[in-house]
Amino acid sequence: MFGKKKSTQIDETELRKEIKVALQENSAQLEKDAGKLGRVFIGAVDKAVRLQTSVIRGYVDWLRRDNPDKSPAQIQAIMDKHLKNTVTGTGAGVGAAAAVPGVGLFTGAAAVAGESALFLDLAAFYAMSSAYLRGDDISDPEHRRAIVLTTLMGTKGLAIVDTLLGENSRKLPGKATLSRFSGPTLNETNNVLQRMAMRSLRRSMRRAWLGKMLPLGLGAIAGTTVNRKLAGNIIDNIQQALGPVPLQFATPLEPEDKADETGRIKGGFNPKEFAAWILKIFRDGKDSSGKDSDDKEHEDH
Repeated sequence: MFGKKKSTQIDETELRKEIKVALQENSAQLEKDAGKLGRVFIGAVDKAVRLQTSVIRGYVDWLRRDNPDKSPAQIQAIMDKHLKNTVTGTGAGVGAAAAVPGVGLFTGAAAVAGESALFLDLAAFYAMSSAYLRGDDISDPEHRRAIVLTTLMGTKGLAIVDTLLGENSRKLPGKATLSRFSGPTLNETNNVLQRMAMRSLRRSMRRAWLGKMLPLGLGAIAGTTVNRKLAGNIIDNIQQALGPVPLQFATPLEPEDKADETGRIKGGFNPKEFAAWILKIFRDGKDSSGKDSDDKEHEDH
């Protein structure tokens, strides 16, 4: 997971076998076996799907207004920097906290789990913002889910998408491949992606957890290094999953007096404040239509 690059091309026959096994497994058991990180992962994806579109649009538009001379590629580079700086800043803190006398391994592990939730929230928000910058439709919940899951799974996620789409995928870049999915096919793909992610989650995160539990100093360095690498992988995955940034902006920028301030970060960018803002918007419990998720669930029953 998290876009770990493969030195050789993923074998389609073996991948089909993995997909078949994943579909035969009980989804509830998969989540249980993945433990707390599994629940954190599913929660982050679900919250990303429900997040208000205006927040994502507002963030990208705010960057464009504050940098009127920048091209789409340069705006993407600023978003990359925001992700890297925020993720790196949180990594060192947890590595140090885990080694403080009296905190202990259990509390340290809980801190890493909390940081993992923040990392996944940041990655999901970054993925959707990058998709919006490219002109992708982020209003559809299942398309959002596919974008986030594919970004988090990287090379293997794209291979799964290509395998499920079949021969048509050979002619399409990642962004176009994702856009071909709709209805039952898209739902099936998301089901497979989530199951495959859950199967590999514990293995891929174990090294990061162990690094953050090292003695004070070493743990801080490992936390920063691991988080920087994970952020770099997410950035690479976006390029593969969504394709290059267009030369021109896909959507016009509204006049400032009519702008939606939902996603605007006032007072400039600060990694800690950005992290706090991400946590807040992901925990506000709003779906993409603006309704409380509790209200929506109540309506469905």
